Amino acid sequence: MPPTPTERVGTSPDATRSLPVRGYLLTILTFALTLLGAVLIAQPLSPRWFDGPGLAWAFLAALLVLGELQPLVVLHRDGTSEPLTVSSTFALSLVIIAPLGLVLLAQTLAVTLNDLWRRRDPARAAATLSRHILTLVATRTVYALASGRPLLDGGDPFTSHDLFPGALAAATFLLTGNGLIALGTAVDRRLDPVRLLLADLRAQALTSAILLGLAPVAAVLAGFSPLMLPLLALPLAGVQRNARTAARRQHDALYDGLTGLPNRTLFRLRTEQAVADTRDGPGRSAVLLLDLDHFKEVNDTLGHQVGDELLRRVAERLADGLPGTVTTARLGGDEFAVLAPRIRDTEDARTLAEQMSRLLHDPVLVDGLRLGASGSIGVAVCPDHARCVDTLLQRADIALYDAKDNRGEIRSYRPESDQHTVQRLCLLGDLHASVGTDQFEMHYQPQVRTRDGAVTSVEALIRWRHPVHGTIRPDAFIPLAESTGLIAPLTRTTVRTSLRELAALHAAGHRVGLSVNISARLLSDLDLPRWFARALHTTAVPPETVTIEVTESTLSADPRRAMQVLRELREIGLRLSIDDFGTGYSSLSYLQKLQPDEVKVDRSFVTTLRSDENNAVIVRSTIELGHGLGMSVVAEGVEDTATYRALGDLGCDLIQGYVVARPMPADTLGTWLTGAGTSGWPGQAEATGPAAGAGSAPGAGPKAGAGAGSGAEVPGPRQHPTVPAPGRVGT
Repeated sequence: MPPTPTERVGTSPDATRSLPVRGYLLTILTFALTLLGAVLIAQPLSPRWFDGPGLAWAFLAALLVLGELQPLVVLHRDGTSEPLTVSSTFALSLVIIAPLGLVLLAQTLAVTLNDLWRRRDPARAAATLSRHILTLVATRTVYALASGRPLLDGGDPFTSHDLFPGALAAATFLLTGNGLIALGTAVDRRLDPVRLLLADLRAQALTSAILLGLAPVAAVLAGFSPLMLPLLALPLAGVQRNARTAARRQHDALYDGLTGLPNRTLFRLRTEQAVADTRDGPGRSAVLLLDLDHFKEVNDTLGHQVGDELLRRVAERLADGLPGTVTTARLGGDEFAVLAPRIRDTEDARTLAEQMSRLLHDPVLVDGLRLGASGSIGVAVCPDHARCVDTLLQRADIALYDAKDNRGEIRSYRPESDQHTVQRLCLLGDLHASVGTDQFEMHYQPQVRTRDGAVTSVEALIRWRHPVHGTIRPDAFIPLAESTGLIAPLTRTTVRTSLRELAALHAAGHRVGLSVNISARLLSDLDLPRWFARALHTTAVPPETVTIEVTESTLSADPRRAMQVLRELREIGLRLSIDDFGTGYSSLSYLQKLQPDEVKVDRSFVTTLRSDENNAVIVRSTIELGHGLGMSVVAEGVEDTATYRALGDLGCDLIQGYVVARPMPADTLGTWLTGAGTSGWPGQAEATGPAAGAGSAPGAGPKAGAGAGSGAEVPGPRQHPTVPAPGRVGT
């Protein structure tokens, strides 16, 4: 069952807690009770109300009470609702022909019984009663003035001469009742009451016109014979049915069918209202976008039924845990949005985002499974970041994209992100069309043995030859491929290309190995080992010449599946390398479980090896750890001969970097390897010659000695901001 739509503030229990609304309610209640008391004093209860024409009055009063218990819910454009009942037909007919005291007593009885039956909040019940009393008194006053009838007494039958006064009375009834609701809402939300009243009239004009138009018919029928009044049952039933159908359709158009939260359409409507209010008055409004982390893995692994239940639980947490003043919506998929229409500053928006994050901190229990429900949040504030709805939503989305770079983060909009996002969107469209074409090509960077400069292998690195933007590096398009699901076909294509070009190098006499990077998405594919075996068989490449490079963060995406896939890849005969070692979170644990053939020291430690003593200690400790576990150690990012020598002094096995060669296409690599095989790679003699100043790297000598057996404490790994995103193809 979908939740009941939010009711107008003028009658909702939440609104009565507002100080301005309490003052408004107290004012109209005092005025209404004063009028009720004055009318009953001037026109006390009389037995004649139930004799002669009074029998018709009593019949209409009974129908008024019954009609009040059958409300029609009218949905407004902003998702709020207003109850409308068929009692208005009988209330207006009584205003036309019956004593005012009887009308007020009948309406008071009807409202009281209805409120008791529905167990409504006393303050809300008092507001509803006050509104009805004021509406009926105003309607009777207008009708008496227009028709010349007495203000208090009734008894004269309704004739054709009373049609115009009756129309004025109906208009007064409609405008007064809805006007009081609009005024209460305006007091609470600081909005324009005229604009709210017009919105109410648009939403219920047709239904109200039919109900009020039947009032003179009821008055005539009652004057002729009360037994004729049941004839009104059919048109009233038709009005009720049509109103319910319209409300259901409106609800379906504005609310999400899975979670019951407002959908994208309603969220935008309310954001438009909040932005307009913010532009015209004090304060700020904020849009917060939430995207769940790893939701696709839940759907792919456990099925959409579990995923849908997870979304429902998340929706419940947000709806129940966030303040009642905000709008929580589901925009689609695993993306939620929160609108905070009245905040003081951007810090309030940040606090609300942190509250959202805390609500999702604990795992969600679904079908006996504990599932994580953390998410990334982007924040944009009006008017600080934007002054129109489209721009505000766009910039909240930009902030969300920034937050998703590091899952679970909260990011506010930053102007410098705009240019990057526009370029990203342009590249995203081109990327879809380019995968599988010749725009992507592989470059290879040699790896050489430190002790003698011999070329042992090459690392495959992808490049995108964009027809407009030229060469695009992987760090610009690989995250796009990962976020759109294109990373899997892109990686498979590059691996096939690399194996074919490696086979050609082998045929030319260059017996080098090949290192390829595997994305997290492929490591969760249990069919990957069989696919790799077929690719190796097709290209006739020996498995032992191919090394799979994975990062620690890649492994952490889905550890159980990744471990299984890597074990099967090892069984095929492929080698395993841990890339960017030392920049993740569980290095030693993964070394113990995977037992890789090599580790690669991240360039963030290597490039500052000679100038940063802490990094020198980390590099030396990594080399000693790798050798102690029977692994070879590769240092990447080596750009000068001094660093090359320092790594040689520390016992590093292989190096890779610009000091040896830049990445190059396969045909250029073949020529380069031919030259390296006869005369050595350029600079080899200088780099491998007598090392003047050998051991001069910080931490290489006894003074810094944090050797494996020295007992000195070695600083732990650190996170570096330039570490590529998980699942990269190569950089």
